[in-house]
Amino acid sequence: MAERSENGEAVRTLLRAARHGLLSTVGLEPAGFPYGSLVQLAATPEGEPLFLISPLAQHTRNLEADPRASVLVTSSGDGDPMQEPRASLIGTARPLEGEAAGVARDRFLHVHPEAELYLGMGFGFWALRPQEARYVGGFGAAAWVAGEELIGA
Repeated sequence: MAERSENGEAVRTLLRAARHGLLSTVGLEPAGFPYGSLVQLAATPEGEPLFLISPLAQHTRNLEADPRASVLVTSSGDGDPMQEPRASLIGTARPLEGEAAGVARDRFLHVHPEAELYLGMGFGFWALRPQEARYVGGFGAAAWVAGEELIGA
């Protein structure tokens, strides 16, 4: 496991506290342009962003064609949002199946019990394996954090 920096811990804290985030995918329509979607978030046991999405959604079709994505998470502070901590986690998304989907279900429904409704509609769990994260702790406080630093207990 990589050594953990203060910025890495800050990103992990933001993700654990996040309930929503901006999922950005490589768009199919119009081709190649970024496509952003608001998604509910939780975290996998390894610390990856976890989301539940519809197979009919544009972002799901985008991920199936090109799994590169990012998830923006922000602090829930009441102050100036430009002064609040935030992080963009950049990596590769994958659908979760089998035992991993079962674990994801339990973790996600603990954070979002209302989401159980979507499970009967064919929604599926996806996780983003972060390659890097861009952490902004406020004005003038920014750093890149390696993905390895974000994964693990």
